[in-house]
Amino acid sequence: MTEPTYPTAIDLLAGEDLLLLGVTGSTAYGLSHEDSDVDRLGIYCLPTEALFRLGFNQSKASHVLTDPDDVQLHEIGKYVALVVKGNPTVTELLYLDTHEFLDPRIEPLIAMRSKLLGKQTIKAAYTGYAVAQAKRLANRAQAGQKGFNSDLANRTAKHGRHCFRLMLQAEQLLTEGTITVDVSEHRDELFAVGELAESDVDAFAAKFEERRQYIDGLDSGLPDLPDVAAAEQFLIDFRIGNL
Repeated sequence: MTEPTYPTAIDLLAGEDLLLLGVTGSTAYGLSHEDSDVDRLGIYCLPTEALFRLGFNQSKASHVLTDPDDVQLHEIGKYVALVVKGNPTVTELLYLDTHEFLDPRIEPLIAMRSKLLGKQTIKAAYTGYAVAQAKRLANRAQAGQKGFNSDLANRTAKHGRHCFRLMLQAEQLLTEGTITVDVSEHRDELFAVGELAESDVDAFAAKFEERRQYIDGLDSGLPDLPDVAAAEQFLIDFRIGNL
């Protein structure tokens, strides 16, 4: 097993094992600056017998740490459930060029990552979310409100970049079946879109709708839905092997 070299404290409970950890967010996207935080995302596992205890709730099986770094860890069962739904944040963890920590037990999941992709889930989780956010921004602007919502009022440009990055990643997933997490080659375009979110929300929303129509017309070799049976079999095999 790879020895941990990450510069952060991962405070797992007794019996829990770290399986995968990588740097995500603006650093991974190639969009960071000197004031950017370093975000990390990872997968851990509980002992298999713990799943049968009273009170276990897979949907809440996560650890969130904020000191000294921002780290979010999902238990393997929750992680697989999120990835087959096309969750962008968890999906890109499997496509990072390097990981700070990698347990061999997680390698079969990385190897089968293409089976976790589906046209419908990608369009809903990536383009559907991004377009909905653009429309929300336009509606709030018409109502005299600032930002995508009150929590993002001071981060409109950043969230605008995030949404357009999802559109770029959706296009690559649908046409190539993979993600290039580092989007620095699109840096100028992404920052221009972020500025548009602050300066002209109608044009921002129109750009996203135009992009959605383009993506909807793309030819894709992906199946309509991810291979949930394969994902479940991986999880079953993992739980049995970890018993």
